[in-house]
Amino acid sequence: MPNHKNRTRTVRQAEEPHSTTSNEHLAPHHVMVGDLGVFAGDWAAYDHHGRTRYPAGFIGRLDAQRGRDGQYAVFSCDRDVAEAIVAEQERLRDETRQRLTAEGLRGPDLDAEVDLAYAPLRFDGDEIVMDERLVHGEADGISRIRPDADGRYAICAWQWEWRTVDPADCDRVVGTPPRAAEQPARIPLVHSPLHVPHNRLAITSLAESLNYDRVPFTATLCLDGTPIGEIRNEGNGSGTWLIHHDPARFSSREMDEFVLRCRYLRQPTDEKTVLDRLVTEYDLDRRIAALPPNTILARSVDDDGDYCGNVVDLESLTGLDRFDQVEAWNDLARYLATFATSAVSTHWQVWYRGRWQRVPALSTTVGAGPRTH
Repeated sequence: MPNHKNRTRTVRQAEEPHSTTSNEHLAPHHVMVGDLGVFAGDWAAYDHHGRTRYPAGFIGRLDAQRGRDGQYAVFSCDRDVAEAIVAEQERLRDETRQRLTAEGLRGPDLDAEVDLAYAPLRFDGDEIVMDERLVHGEADGISRIRPDADGRYAICAWQWEWRTVDPADCDRVVGTPPRAAEQPARIPLVHSPLHVPHNRLAITSLAESLNYDRVPFTATLCLDGTPIGEIRNEGNGSGTWLIHHDPARFSSREMDEFVLRCRYLRQPTDEKTVLDRLVTEYDLDRRIAALPPNTILARSVDDDGDYCGNVVDLESLTGLDRFDQVEAWNDLARYLATFATSAVSTHWQVWYRGRWQRVPALSTTVGAGPRTH
């Protein structure tokens, strides 16, 4: 495994960067689990006039995300790209050896420092052998990376700090990138961290009822404006489900295909999550459209910016132009703190000037303004 304390970022001459125009579909914010993207290791990053760059980026499939906020990528690649990763590891080893030699290190000490900085990788048939005996000892130091049933390699994907990167930030990109038309198209919802493959499915009506502490609802789901099913939730924790009107027009298989192409928090999701967020999209859209003049909408959200069900209509008595002042946000934070929220709610947002803006917490409002979700 690369040892970060033995590697410092240095300024070096970058090769001609890749065009951002032709590779916009490979930008990190476009690549979600299941998509092809470009991946590079944090340990190889260097500074180029204040911007982080990478000697090499590798085409692979994003299989999972890990670390805080999913900052690290778990990806797999084909044999040709795997061979290039092994070759790049050897190049980094050679570069490190040259640097340490110039610093006066020799013999076994030199070999040990190189191995500690970058573990030796080599192919043995179809397997990649990694030698980390200096880190883990003789008994556990040798490991083998085998291809999966499709011949794809996940090289230290759960251990090394790989990132999804912009191809424009790489000196070179190894592998065959997908064309823009081959990359899945997804549309972000306005009010939820859900991306959908198209906007042909939408809610057109919503009926809610209050039953003690429950809020059962039914909603009409349409395809291209034509009703194809009814979404129901009894408000008792049993979940949300879809009753199909005409399976010949829109079947459960087609719904499964739609859900399969959706991404919630950039990850694959399930039908209940998709249905709930489609209902939320319709509900908040109609609430915003019905707001009287000089009124804004506040909602409670969790750490992911997902709606928690608490809504407050806020009528401004002194004019909405006050929200360019810090004290106005302080006053709003104090007022919203008087409302009960869901147990998973962490902060409030307000719909202001066409987007959701975070209301700073009371303890951090001084000197702070709103933040966009």
